[in-house]
Amino acid sequence: MELLKQFDQRFAVVWQSLPVLAQSALAVLATLLLFYVVRFVLLRRMELLAAKTDNDFDDRLIHFVKQFLWLAALFGGLVWILRINGIQVGPVLAGAGIFGIAIGLAAKETLADILSGIFLIADRPIRIGDRIIIDKIGKHWGGWGDVVDIGLRRTTIRNTDGVIVNYPNAALAASTIKNFSMDPQPVRARIRFQTDFSVSPALVRKLTLETIQQIDGIINDSATVVVRSIWDDDQGHLLSGVLYEARYRLEDVKTRTVLRSTVLENLIEVFQANEIHMAALPVKQV
Repeated sequence: MELLKQFDQRFAVVWQSLPVLAQSALAVLATLLLFYVVRFVLLRRMELLAAKTDNDFDDRLIHFVKQFLWLAALFGGLVWILRINGIQVGPVLAGAGIFGIAIGLAAKETLADILSGIFLIADRPIRIGDRIIIDKIGKHWGGWGDVVDIGLRRTTIRNTDGVIVNYPNAALAASTIKNFSMDPQPVRARIRFQTDFSVSPALVRKLTLETIQQIDGIINDSATVVVRSIWDDDQGHLLSGVLYEARYRLEDVKTRTVLRSTVLENLIEVFQANEIHMAALPVKQV
């Protein structure tokens, strides 16, 4: 303890003998060194430990600390340099508070995005790597996407077309998020088709179930077929046929679109081979 006290005294003497410019330079270097140690040594080891746990709260907490670490380092280093140069920190902080209020009023949307980013990290409605439904960015661009990063202001999502979309956190936090990766339970998909009245419903159900169960990526014995209606409600007119809905569960939700296309293609071939005709508009008598 005595040795530590003597070291502090000698260090203080050496520090006071240095010019102000040298002290400021050393303060900058010490701040950068501390930032490097915390960011690339301490937090990296904590990430390895967090990866071994069952829950992801510690992973999100470390991600949150990494987002704010540079702000803390910048603020701490600035206060240190001000004190070295003999500037009173208290009045500066008070003036910074007033200035911050003015900036906050002018940049309330940015602050809202930052606060929303904190809530997204804390509440965990989405995680990095999750498959979610997002708003379409255009008529021909997909609405499904994978979360790439959750930042302080924006969340980065790569949609299924490979387009990177940056969503303001405030807009994302205020919207209803459909997350297909949060629950390990398999997701159900469905298709609809309409056959002619002359076709036996039992035959349609049998062929449909057999077709679906032969496709890889669909969970065995998860398919069902129900009769939805004898007309097409969405089209607003009476079709001459029976409306069916086939439901099945997927091993991986990311294969939903491809498997849906495969199911429909195989059903068309099976129906054609068995001479099962699709529904059509009644022919008007002339």
